Amino acid sequence: MIKRIVPTIFVLFTVLAGIVQAQNLLDNEAYRKAVDLRNQAQTAFDAGEYDKAKQLSQESEVYAKKAVELAQQLALGYRATNLLNIAKARIQYGETIKAASRYPAAWSTAQQQVSVAQSEYDAKAYQKSMTASQAVIDALKNIQPPVEAKTPPPQPAPAKKALPEYYTVRLIPNRRDCFWRIAAYPFVYGNPLKWPILYQANKDKLQDPNNPNLIQPGMVFTIPSINGEKRQGTYQPDSSSGSGS
Repeated sequence: MIKRIVPTIFVLFTVLAGIVQAQNLLDNEAYRKAVDLRNQAQTAFDAGEYDKAKQLSQESEVYAKKAVELAQQLALGYRATNLLNIAKARIQYGETIKAASRYPAAWSTAQQQVSVAQSEYDAKAYQKSMTASQAVIDALKNIQPPVEAKTPPPQPAPAKKALPEYYTVRLIPNRRDCFWRIAAYPFVYGNPLKWPILYQANKDKLQDPNNPNLIQPGMVFTIPSINGEKRQGTYQPDSSSGSGS
């Protein structure tokens, strides 16, 4: 009897160990039930109640497998969410640079595929949603902002105090930093539509370079000079002038 129970409990431990890597995905009722039954099985086994231990371990294994399935579905859902957000961010960027008129074929494809990606996501068809989201990203991967018309060089102006060359992302309650808001700061560009310049200059610092939404407090971004303005130092929030130190 003992020889039949021990392998069953060992298989259960192996199944649970295989899914513990996704700890945040295992917070579901099936996992908690599996752990509880496993503990009961171990207690019964230690007490010499081998038939009960075998039954409990088998029930626990069933719940453990259900927990694995739920965790895998959640993981796929998270991947689909991330890719859909990247696709939507690309659409948003395309709108700011008027991609609809400048890249009509690519824009039409992207609009069709983002609709498919959203509908498949809502239906929990995550793999199909990911395929459509990737199609959006691929369609718009080569879009670029329009080249601004050259203007005559400005006349020399009185020297101004240098603006900051670097900005450290801050944790601001209810209004978190993003490229759009950072570009709007008067000591940056004073124009949120200039956010792609910041993004292109700092995308290699992001955990996911293709997702401009994923910035974290503490990241230090370079602020490129776009109108010949002098920039140096890092912006200090307590500076009344808004310039760098």
